[in-house]
Amino acid sequence: MSNIPTKKPSLFGIATGLTGGTSFGLITPIFPLAYSIGVTASSATIIRFILGSLIMGAILLACRTTFFVPKNKIIPLCIMGFLIFSVTVCYLSAVIYIPVSLAAILFYTYPVIVTVIDPLLRRRLPNLIQLGLSLLAFTGITVALGPNINDLDWRGVFFVIGASLSISGTLIVSRSVVTHVPNLTIVFYVNIVATVLTCLYLFVDGNISLPSAWTNLSLGWSLSIAIALLYLVATLGQIATVNFVGPSRTAMLFNVEPVVSIVAAVLVLNETLNPSQIIGSLFVLAAVAISCYRPVKVPAA
Repeated sequence: MSNIPTKKPSLFGIATGLTGGTSFGLITPIFPLAYSIGVTASSATIIRFILGSLIMGAILLACRTTFFVPKNKIIPLCIMGFLIFSVTVCYLSAVIYIPVSLAAILFYTYPVIVTVIDPLLRRRLPNLIQLGLSLLAFTGITVALGPNINDLDWRGVFFVIGASLSISGTLIVSRSVVTHVPNLTIVFYVNIVATVLTCLYLFVDGNISLPSAWTNLSLGWSLSIAIALLYLVATLGQIATVNFVGPSRTAMLFNVEPVVSIVAAVLVLNETLNPSQIIGSLFVLAAVAISCYRPVKVPAA
């Protein structure tokens, strides 16, 4: 029997994780609407990061939060900015080439990746219970979304695997930053780094669409701003949750995203739920609920 002390996970950490996952989930049904009127993935990305930088800068000034970052945390922070930039570009690009359902299933390999890789990097064996819960959630997502292999496009698969690896890296790298830099400061600099990278990316991609090319200007701006704000809330939730419950459990809590996407598609796009979606969603919610309830180990002093 292990004598390592445990405690219940932080309720605030659970709340930030579920809020972040919900915000991510709402983006999935919104972007196809924006894309249908001419908003490209590059356009949504640059609006997201510029707006995020301005909002976070204003919040830091209003709250008088420090802009200072220790020298040894600058490189990890830049890596986080690069990875979050990669998540945004890769995931929004993936749903152009493959169905949202297939993209979500491939993307949600990342909780399993984090559950395995994070403890190994800290020279520990993966927690079998947490790994089992991650696999249960992934199984539920697969059942709920039911991909069609005939719709496979290697470009979409390439992009979504890139998004999955990027968000896994973000969660793992953020562990070394969140205990030394305030969460608001992290999100501000992550958006600054990602804005610079997006501007450089646009020279290569060349697929940005100006508002004048959108078929509905007001709707295009509304959807783009909504996507930007949801991404900002999701990023804040992700970083805060890692600080409270660690990368593996953060990845588990964010499994609510595809469930939210399904419900949002029903409410916004008038889609109907089939039995497999209901059963799969219950699998996911069960795994998330158990993960929230399961105690965490208290680090040694």
